[in-house]
Amino acid sequence: MKNKLVLGAGLAAVALFAAACSSGSSTSTASSAAPAESAPAASAPAASAPAATEVVFESIETNVPVGYDKPEPGDLTIAYLNPFGGNEFLDTLGESMKVTTEGLGGTLIELDGKGSVDDQVSQLDQLIAQGVDGIFVFALDPNAMKPSLAKAKAAGIALITIDENFTSDDIGDYNSQILQRRDEAAFLGAGQMASIIGPGASIGTMDFAIAVPSIVFSIEMAKKWATAFGLTVAGNASNPSDDIAGGEIAGTELLANYPDIAGVIAYNDPSAVGASAAARSQGKDGLAFGGQNGGSDGLEAVAGGRINYTIQLDAPSIGQFAAWGLYNINQGKDVPKTVKAGDPKLITTENVGSAMTWADQLAAMGG
Repeated sequence: MKNKLVLGAGLAAVALFAAACSSGSSTSTASSAAPAESAPAASAPAASAPAATEVVFESIETNVPVGYDKPEPGDLTIAYLNPFGGNEFLDTLGESMKVTTEGLGGTLIELDGKGSVDDQVSQLDQLIAQGVDGIFVFALDPNAMKPSLAKAKAAGIALITIDENFTSDDIGDYNSQILQRRDEAAFLGAGQMASIIGPGASIGTMDFAIAVPSIVFSIEMAKKWATAFGLTVAGNASNPSDDIAGGEIAGTELLANYPDIAGVIAYNDPSAVGASAAARSQGKDGLAFGGQNGGSDGLEAVAGGRINYTIQLDAPSIGQFAAWGLYNINQGKDVPKTVKAGDPKLITTENVGSAMTWADQLAAMGG
């Protein structure tokens, strides 16, 4: 299946915000038929509409199934290795897994790696010794985990991970991986940015100072799709601290090095908010800012006009699918090597009022 966005005069409105959780391994369409032009964070003037440009989304994400089939109930003990507790996205995965696992009659063990690779390796070894039935691994350092993953596989423990390989099913000792749909999120974000500032305009991008694979991939895809939509990528700056303050530092650098940019595409919402603050402090009006993740901070930033849009990743579906996949493996069912999360959703000032937070989505979930 191919997803298309058509850019030009008469942009179609964004689709209404959908329900939180996918029903299993079914096919999926793009979460919006076309990007909707949102009210700009810094009162960006409407660009004159160029000739319509059709961009087709094609990726490994296009054809892989959405999640796994819902399993039969069972008294299993499964675990989630949370790399850093206190992060809204990561904690949402754990809450979703817990709701789903308990709904199936099982028990979830969640361990907080607290950002320590050594602790996370020790926790994996601990779970192997406990003889759990399955583990959802969100690895801080995939290479450091490999010896313990081999032990877990040898012990017959089901293993699922997230974003292990963005381009193929080569996922080592894992039974399966769940893709966050970072590529499609980048596609939606680039389309929305182009709809605000107009093809031909230039943008800056913002990544994280630490080369986290999912962030590197996300920004590379943002550059690819921005170019496809007719934008010029002037350059990149790195957020040194993964927060709003770091985004303001990186935004200041972008504006100093590339004073003619019309927008910024950032890897997360705090970075976009920080870049917007940098523009305001310099008296630069008319720039557009786009983020990604769609947590409570991102929704608040869009609603408050600090950024123009965010792409909300379907965190609750990832936790649910991780539990379903581990159950399926234990119940002797074949699972695909690669599945994907539920739809990423374009959230703008036009539809943010109807957008559900991850907490709201969790409250509406069942096992």
